[in-house]
Amino acid sequence: MKQRIYIDTSVIGGYYDTEFEIATKKLFQRIINKDFSIFFSEINETELMLAPQHIQEVKTLIPTECLTFIEMNDEVEILAQTYISEKSVRKSK
Repeated sequence: MKQRIYIDTSVIGGYYDTEFEIATKKLFQRIINKDFSIFFSEINETELMLAPQHIQEVKTLIPTECLTFIEMNDEVEILAQTYISEKSVRKSK
């Protein structure tokens, strides 16, 4: 079974960020080689649409057969609120 990875927009943005570029490009090479099952959310898709075109294009490197799109639903919303209330993550501004 392939390792499952949730990719958020900061990982995609890291592809061209000098601080994270080397590690991110190594990760994407493994993604291109289909080493992982990738999960990407509806929220990330919305955020990515606001990014510059060259950042948006990084997502196209993910093989479609390895990509699972997570849509928002009540279960996802409850989980997000639990993470926020438990201070696992902070609420975005």
